[in-house]
Amino acid sequence: MPRRALSPIRALLAASLLLGLPAAADAQTRAEAAGPSEAWNDLAAALFPGRAIADAGAMIAIDAPFRAHDAATVPIEIAIAPPEGRSVERFTIVIDENPAPVAAQIDVGPGLGRDVALSTRVRVDAYSAIRVVAELDDGSVAQSGVFVRASGGCAAPGMKDADAALAAAGQMRLRVFSGPEPEAQLMIRHPNNSGFQVDQVSLLHIPPWFIDLIEVRQGDELVMRVSGGISLSEDPSLRFRYVPNGADAFAVRVEDTERGVFAASFPSAGS
Repeated sequence: MPRRALSPIRALLAASLLLGLPAAADAQTRAEAAGPSEAWNDLAAALFPGRAIADAGAMIAIDAPFRAHDAATVPIEIAIAPPEGRSVERFTIVIDENPAPVAAQIDVGPGLGRDVALSTRVRVDAYSAIRVVAELDDGSVAQSGVFVRASGGCAAPGMKDADAALAAAGQMRLRVFSGPEPEAQLMIRHPNNSGFQVDQVSLLHIPPWFIDLIEVRQGDELVMRVSGGISLSEDPSLRFRYVPNGADAFAVRVEDTERGVFAASFPSAGS
């Protein structure tokens, strides 16, 4: 299956021209900033102990803004095309400088396909590399990263008041987009409180309350299982390419850290 085209290059060229900087130099600086670092070395040792992590090269493509418009909702697009004969078992989104660096760990089911394409939104707390670490079925691990300039995303106040967020928590929508490579977008209402936000009335920290599991199935077949954390944005959204298997519905199950369990079924026919 061909990889979906990503869109970072033209945006980066435009930004570089506006700043009067050579685009190639800007891209090189960004790549170098997402390279090896003390923070990443410590994270790699903690998250993947005893495992060698290779440079993914062209296998992983990540699209994220160089300068984020809103540090609390930074969009990222991920495409993973494993080598011939290999498949992706799991991939992890890591934000080096966040207080909780693991934004999500995604277990890949048959329904997500061999070539993975997924987009979501994350919080970025300080200038940081955003990395995608892929674990393949042969036990190998590879990573790629981009550098994003953003700050304060984990402490940014929510977009809704607390009562409205509580009332809407767990509401879901799923849209299906037909085409040669069908896609679906799952949208979940949830404040995903990070524990670093401050109530503007009491001036006390709002306790952490976030989605820690999202499971999507197509019929009985697993599409993906997402273990989330505070670095996923408020009202998490996941858009993903999938392989139709003939089932007439998607089943979604969501759990949060306050033992909230939310489930819904959505037609798989294209919209």
